[in-house]
Amino acid sequence: MILAFDFGGTKNTCAAFQRNATGAYELVARERRASPPQADGAYDYAVMGAMARQLLRGATPNAIGISFGGPARASQGLVVLSHHVPGWENSLLRDQVAREFRTRVAMDNDANAAALGEARFGAGRGCASLLYITVSTGVGGGWILNGEIYRGAKELAGEIGHVVIDPHGPPCVCGRRGCVEQLACGRAIARMARQALEREP
Repeated sequence: MILAFDFGGTKNTCAAFQRNATGAYELVARERRASPPQADGAYDYAVMGAMARQLLRGATPNAIGISFGGPARASQGLVVLSHHVPGWENSLLRDQVAREFRTRVAMDNDANAAALGEARFGAGRGCASLLYITVSTGVGGGWILNGEIYRGAKELAGEIGHVVIDPHGPPCVCGRRGCVEQLACGRAIARMARQALEREP
């Protein structure tokens, strides 16, 4: 069995995969929990652990894959920070999970993981290069160049959500104003839709 952990800005998901008769992995179970507004990294980690143990039912996973909704350095298994959930700063998440579950663990930013998934199994199959953009609690990007994740010098190449496009725009959680995220994330789209409806006669 392989587990997948997805740590998001407002929800966390744990999924279990097993080999089928053809040798391919297929989804066999999934748990998802909303993250309350007061949640921090420790809370979300504890919730993820509880979901994982529920799916494992005493078994040991063969491996765990982690996608994290925020800047992360895959080579170190390091969470740089979360713009939406406090307490994750400079966390060695990969090693922590490996110790707790006694198995191999791979970790990356959620957009990078999604980009690689699309390149290998989804809409990007057959493409040498692609750009994946995620629009959810935040906005992020994952680059595939010549079949590999492009990370950049500091492994933050896909962090497009905090590029400023309107210096006079709404304030952002990162401290700037008018970031892509504040103008294009799920909450921003909902906010602009409400404002447009309120202007209607």
